Amino acid sequence: MNANARCTVAGAADDGVTAAPTSPATTAVAVSPPPTVAPVGKAKVAIGYLSETSDANLIVAIQSILTGMTGNAAYPSPNPTLANITAARDSYIAAVNAAKDSRRQIAVRRQQRVAVVALLRTLALYVQAASGGDLPTLVSSGFIAQRRRQPVGPLPPPANLRLTRGSNSGQIIARCQKLKQARAYEWRYASVATPAAWVELDSTFAASIILSGLVPGTQYSVQVRALGTAGPSDWSDAAMLMVV
Repeated sequence: MNANARCTVAGAADDGVTAAPTSPATTAVAVSPPPTVAPVGKAKVAIGYLSETSDANLIVAIQSILTGMTGNAAYPSPNPTLANITAARDSYIAAVNAAKDSRRQIAVRRQQRVAVVALLRTLALYVQAASGGDLPTLVSSGFIAQRRRQPVGPLPPPANLRLTRGSNSGQIIARCQKLKQARAYEWRYASVATPAAWVELDSTFAASIILSGLVPGTQYSVQVRALGTAGPSDWSDAAMLMVV
């Protein structure tokens, strides 16, 4: 430091002037809005019908999807693009209209259907991810949602229990109406003379069973119940038959 500089600093001190402390510069920080979190749900896009429905219904379904997703803020970047879906739909419609009796044109129609369904399946994956499984958001795309399986409650007792004599002496063949939700069937029988002395048999997957080793000349009572996810049903009405 030179002499003049030292004098200047000393003079400032002698005059009693105190330099104000320099404040650090304040920089404005932009605050980003919190990211939008997609709703989370359990809804799933149904796609099985795309391969199973008729040509006419598929064309209508494609138009519903295009209408639902056009300008839909929930789906800003469809993959594949709606333009690609539209082009594939137009080619498919042309092939459907041309496919009359010509084997070649029928083959072209099938090819165009496979192509447009493949694009829709890919688009369904995008819709599933973008919707987060939220049902209202999902169906706003024009796709339909899978039906959620409802738990099956207690089953009703099997109906139409009927008994016939078997091919051998001492046999009874028992059959009942099959229940769609039944996993198995339980059977029991008793002599009419001792109705409380039930003999319970192993369960069967079929809605029928052969009872063997019965006493000829004895009348028997038979009942059946169905086994489901909620447990067994009530016992059915009894059916009776004389064994020979």
